[in-house]
Amino acid sequence: MLSRIAAAALLLAPTLAAQAGQLLYTTHCASCHGATGEGGSGPDLTSVSWQRSITDEQLRAVITRGVPGTAMPAFAADRLDAAAVVAHLRTLSAAAIQPANNLPPPAVNVPYARLAATDANADHWLQYGRDFGNQRFSPHTQIHRGNVKNLVPVWSFQPGVANGLQATPLVVDGVIYLTTSWNHVFAIDARTGAELWHYRRRLPEKLRYCCGPVNRGVAILNGTLFLATLDAHLVALNARDGRVRWDVEMGTVAENYSGTAPPLAVDGKVIVGIAGGDYPARGFIDAYDAASGRRLWRFHTTTAGAFWSGESSTTGGGATWMNGSYDPDLKLVYWGTGNPFPVFDGGARKGDNLYTDSVVALHVNTGRLAWHYQYTPGDVWDWDGVNELVFVDDLLHEGRRVRALVHADRNGHFYALDRRTGKFLYAKPFVRVTWNQGFTPEGRPIIDTAKISSYEGVEVCPGAAGGKEWNAMAYSPLSRLVYVPVIENCAIFSNYGVEAKAKGLKPGPSGFRYLPGQAYGKVMAIRADTGERAWEQRMRTPMGSGMLATAGQLVFTGDAEGHLLAYDAETGEKLWSYQTGSGIRAAPVSFRLDGKQYIAIASGMSGAVGGFTGAGAPWMRNYRSGGTLFVFALFEGAR
Repeated sequence: MLSRIAAAALLLAPTLAAQAGQLLYTTHCASCHGATGEGGSGPDLTSVSWQRSITDEQLRAVITRGVPGTAMPAFAADRLDAAAVVAHLRTLSAAAIQPANNLPPPAVNVPYARLAATDANADHWLQYGRDFGNQRFSPHTQIHRGNVKNLVPVWSFQPGVANGLQATPLVVDGVIYLTTSWNHVFAIDARTGAELWHYRRRLPEKLRYCCGPVNRGVAILNGTLFLATLDAHLVALNARDGRVRWDVEMGTVAENYSGTAPPLAVDGKVIVGIAGGDYPARGFIDAYDAASGRRLWRFHTTTAGAFWSGESSTTGGGATWMNGSYDPDLKLVYWGTGNPFPVFDGGARKGDNLYTDSVVALHVNTGRLAWHYQYTPGDVWDWDGVNELVFVDDLLHEGRRVRALVHADRNGHFYALDRRTGKFLYAKPFVRVTWNQGFTPEGRPIIDTAKISSYEGVEVCPGAAGGKEWNAMAYSPLSRLVYVPVIENCAIFSNYGVEAKAKGLKPGPSGFRYLPGQAYGKVMAIRADTGERAWEQRMRTPMGSGMLATAGQLVFTGDAEGHLLAYDAETGEKLWSYQTGSGIRAAPVSFRLDGKQYIAIASGMSGAVGGFTGAGAPWMRNYRSGGTLFVFALFEGAR
């Protein structure tokens, strides 16, 4: 019967043929490719580049014969049915924006040597932090403080996925790779904004994750993209068409694991952290063979012994839910670790709780610990230490040059460490800090015991949002300033934990509550050599966007009200802004294509900034927006 319908439709009109093909598609294809062809366990059929890469005859052959060695079965249809399905498939991308040319999808090749040669690949944005040291510094000068007022949007792209955007996109050879919430990945033509392909992970119904179903980006190595997923898998995708090359399980939902972080791709390896510190879990950092997905090593971020009471280390948190840095000369990987679990109850896990709230330096080939430094021993305030580790290769300290890393921690201090040895160089508060009375010469904080979370509740600064969230700072080797997105906040911390229960005290709150009307943000410049503030600009809202520094003496960032902003890198003067229509949680990037410099930002609030939500945050624009990727360039003729 279907063949007769298809035959009649083909004779009458292409539109009717497509309608007949839609019926056949829904019956036989939608379970794998999605109801509208957007992809599922099967590839995305709406991709403009994929549609261009295959002829009608080839499509009919795939439909009738299947693809041996894959999950694509033969569809027992005659030629007329197959032709009707092809007619339907050709409608799927007919209304889409078209790529800039009629060429097939480009072959992508980003070998390790290309990742390491940052200066030679200045036109691209190949890593989450642009380079292995997470400096987020662009050497482009076409857009500068004298002409940034002429910056205008040239195109925008809306993924149409709920819960916003937090990712830093990669830009490689004219293609932008953008991830969204719920583990979608889009390849986008950087010249026009046309969608090239779309991958969507089919997630299980049961998930366990904190703070939204977000994803913060992919890594690339050779011709493969690497994605950490909400169900705690690491997936390798062909960068040319989005098809899965391999898929490995890092942990399970039942063990309270999830993945949101951008992986770090180094020489033949993909290194990635795991989320789970807000539930009983044991954090780790993994390295996988980039070609096969075979796990090479695992480093656990909680260690038994005198640093934990009883068996508390086995579910002690220490999630590693952001990205790391890598020094190719020292062959060391640096990673920040999260809070211990239970979050506010130190009595359940007495001790320093190593290696939570720390930076760990690991030998890249073995995962063996080289050194560590702990920012907040025995943390009872939820101050994850996962914020990025930024390299300063020639930090001037006590009259000598040090190969250092700097870090703005949620506990309110800006740190510098010798990245060869982990030696403590300095720590300076960059927000109001009330929990700490100084540091020992070795760098251990001297904690004010009156500020430890208690049954009665105690006011502590910074609050649980910390002085800085996960959103990335940037460093300019020209100005020698670090540009930091800052949150000023305090909170009342309460703990109805094991000690209160042992005393028979009546049930009370465990957690925190912010002091109403007191939180605000800052865009701050800090001198890398000393940790002293160079300038700051107060913001109405807590800062939740990342930073970009450029050789054009500019600093770009966004705010929760939806503005993309440009500041003078030396003075902090605001020079330009653009209202994107939704709060910004991602970080801007810069790239150059056909000799022209562009600025890109993913706009779309997903999750509150530091937990400031609802009626307490009337400034939060489009809280559940699906989000938009904006690309900007100078207005034609501007200089």
